[in-house]
Amino acid sequence: MPTKATDPSVDDRGFGPLIQIAGQVLASAGALTAVLYHFGYVREKERLSYFGVDLGSVGLSTTDYLLSSAAPLFSLLTNVAVIGVAAIIAHHLLAYLLSRANHLWRQIIWAVISTIALVLLAAGAIGTHCSWEALSFVWRAVSALKLRCSSDALIFPMMLGSGALLLEYATENARTHEVVSEQLSTGLDTARTLRRVLVISLALLAAFWATDIKAKESGFKAAQAIESVLPFLSQAIVYTRDRLYISGYGVSMEKLSDSDAFTFQYKGLHLLMHAGGHWFLLPAKWRHDNGAAVILLPDSRNDIRVELAS
Repeated sequence: MPTKATDPSVDDRGFGPLIQIAGQVLASAGALTAVLYHFGYVREKERLSYFGVDLGSVGLSTTDYLLSSAAPLFSLLTNVAVIGVAAIIAHHLLAYLLSRANHLWRQIIWAVISTIALVLLAAGAIGTHCSWEALSFVWRAVSALKLRCSSDALIFPMMLGSGALLLEYATENARTHEVVSEQLSTGLDTARTLRRVLVISLALLAAFWATDIKAKESGFKAAQAIESVLPFLSQAIVYTRDRLYISGYGVSMEKLSDSDAFTFQYKGLHLLMHAGGHWFLLPAKWRHDNGAAVILLPDSRNDIRVELAS
């Protein structure tokens, strides 16, 4: 008859319930939609701010944000899935080792896991508001790593989320493998619901934090990609009845003498995007550091016409 430490149903108590709760929360339509919307919103805000465009002037819909987040977020979700598979494999290997270890070694293993979890959790929490150098005493052996604990360091939300989950895992294993006293085990069992609510809350906060960082990175890279291929974007030729004084590096104006509908023609523009009933156009020689402005034109006026050419 299997012992308490080797019973599969008992071993799974250290990991199975946590996966079930996390899966129910993260896989729900509301949570997934919120993450996708947040990613798309932050990504578009970062991308457009690179060109000096305020996101509020664009008028994107919820669907636009969700579609914007789908492809870039796929790689992040893939990494999370791979890490999850690795964690499950590590759990079963650890359960196998614990089933063959004596009580002393179980206590040592539990202490090591708990210490790692607490260090990760503390580093992730501290990383929200202080410099990485403040933790240099922990990382003297790897002092060559020049990291900052700003909001752009993905390592810190990973530490916060993984530390919370690992601490809950260590707590459940302490009860499952009888590492702690019966009195303490009873206390942990009593606080299980509250403990798991806090763990899932921290995991969700870490997920949104990581999503925010990846979204900013994705938006910035997308904007730089647009800048690098600007000469190959669709050309925009603007016809106007009245002079609009459109200017910018590479923009030229020609007064039309043989047209009854329009008087001026502007060339040297490229299409950035069309949204919210407006054309967002870039001068042909626009650069992020040359101060050139994005041209914003409505698409509903009869005295302005924009034609696109490849």
